[in-house]
Amino acid sequence: MPIRFAPGVRDASRRSLVLVAAIVTSVVAALVVSLAAVSLWQERVRQRERAAAATQNLARLMDGRVGDLLGRVDMLLRLVAVRVQDQPLPVSPDLGREILAMMKAVPIVHRLCLTDGQGRLQSVWPASAGATPDLPDVDRLDWRRSDEVLQSGPFRSAAGGPWVLVYSLPWHTAAGRLAGMVHVELAVDEFGAVFKGIDLGRTGAATLRTSDTLALVYRHPWPEGSQAGVGRSEVSTQLRQAVQAAPGQGEYVAVTAVDGIPRINAYRRVQGHPLYLLVGLPETDFPKGWNRVDASVLGLALAAIVVAFLTVLSLLQRSRRAIDLMEGRCEAIVNSSRDAIISTTPEGLVTSWNPAAEALFGYRADEMLGQPMVRIFPADKLSEELALLERLRQGETIEPFETERLNQAGHRIPVSVALSPVRDSLGRVLGASRIARDITRQKAIEKEVRDLAFLDPLTRLPNRRMLMERLHRAQENTRCTGDHAAVVFVDLDHFKDLNDRHGHAVGDRLLTEVAARLQAVVRESDTVGRLGGDEFVIICEGLGQAEADAQHAALAVRDKVQRALGQPFEWGEVCHAHGASVGIRLFCGGHEDLEQLVRDADGDMYEDKARRRGSRCGSDVG
Repeated sequence: MPIRFAPGVRDASRRSLVLVAAIVTSVVAALVVSLAAVSLWQERVRQRERAAAATQNLARLMDGRVGDLLGRVDMLLRLVAVRVQDQPLPVSPDLGREILAMMKAVPIVHRLCLTDGQGRLQSVWPASAGATPDLPDVDRLDWRRSDEVLQSGPFRSAAGGPWVLVYSLPWHTAAGRLAGMVHVELAVDEFGAVFKGIDLGRTGAATLRTSDTLALVYRHPWPEGSQAGVGRSEVSTQLRQAVQAAPGQGEYVAVTAVDGIPRINAYRRVQGHPLYLLVGLPETDFPKGWNRVDASVLGLALAAIVVAFLTVLSLLQRSRRAIDLMEGRCEAIVNSSRDAIISTTPEGLVTSWNPAAEALFGYRADEMLGQPMVRIFPADKLSEELALLERLRQGETIEPFETERLNQAGHRIPVSVALSPVRDSLGRVLGASRIARDITRQKAIEKEVRDLAFLDPLTRLPNRRMLMERLHRAQENTRCTGDHAAVVFVDLDHFKDLNDRHGHAVGDRLLTEVAARLQAVVRESDTVGRLGGDEFVIICEGLGQAEADAQHAALAVRDKVQRALGQPFEWGEVCHAHGASVGIRLFCGGHEDLEQLVRDADGDMYEDKARRRGSRCGSDVG
């Protein structure tokens, strides 16, 4: 007999079942909506972190390029200041040509100028650079800080001229008074090479601003192709607040003052220079999270759990596609970068290896993934890696520094390396991002610029400046060891006659061959240099503690030099066989004036010339 229920009980049971179903459905729907909201909120946080990381990576890449560009300008300023500080202004034509040669080694410079202690213009290179430059007022520059390059601008170099930054370096008299300043004009358009090839998307932007007033220096791209706004300091309140809170580097979200587009921005202080580098990617390039569909999710919360799940799944898929698109863009940036970008675990195992790393080190990605970074470290740099790993585990960002690495062939490569820790949302260090740049060409340029300052351009021998440094070092060595040293002064006979008769090209050829013969007859430890014209100087050390022995050794050097230079120099129908006059000045310890040592050797050379003239009855010694 079927069980019967009282009508009220059945109705109550149905109401209870409906209520339970409603409660269960409501709870499940609430859980689904809550889980979707939490999941999408986490996705949005990760998207914002990745957006910030993408902008910081771009800023870090371009920071190194800007630093390299300004580092070469800094080196040019210091080399020119060294060359002109002992010269009267305006400088001689010979020194002017030497400065032009230095400028050719740093082609980014628009113009180089020299002013005296009152700020009056003395020299401009190149002379064809346009109207007279509008240089910064000396009184407005903190020239007392003589070891620091001073930046001013941006402003127009002349009426209708390009916008420029001016970098200035003073030099002083022995009494500490301002003797003069070297100014270099760098056209802001030159920064275009730094941003060339960087993919910022359709509406991304990168800018350079001064660190004191945030004045605009350069922007990529310029709005509507115009440079309007250069020198203006109108920026967003968010940027000023961020810079005030964290002057070195940071991120912020704001509407860009130049074009009114909201962007996720990162800024970095350019290392060693009063400039900020800012990179902004528009918020539209990154997903907005679950806010687009929250109304539909809440409206259909009780309608169907399946619809809620499908909606959540659709949102997740769209978010993943957007993240994949953003990651693809970041991957494209990394793959197109000329710098080696490498990711590692906290233990130093490689987790990513871009094409630039393959080109730089010679290893394919499949050969390096999972391998320790010490594989590309020279033996004497292994301790360096251990120290770097320890600093990264502590969350420290390591600014670019110069070191050496090994390629697959085992050759050492000079590189500039920067490291940053990679963190999760809780701030835990998950690994490290390393950026390595080949600086072989930069080192070669630095060497070329140094050679221009310290080597004779024709013979590649040490010039007068380097000779005096070597002579000072030799004088100090004699005080320590007690051994004698000697200055040997060599003057070619009848060199002027050769120049007048056959031209300077033949004279230059004679000088280069004389340099080769002198280097061939002296010891490897001796220094052969060109003092100027047809005058050469040899610095001989370690001649012995007894003066008689040292004198004998110095005379032997003189004999070898005269025999070597007494042999004919022949080029086709041209024959030069007049030899050279040689003077000697011994020294040991003491504190004699270096110039006096050279003058004494020069005087002995004239005595030798007179002796040779007398022995040969005035035949051809001159």
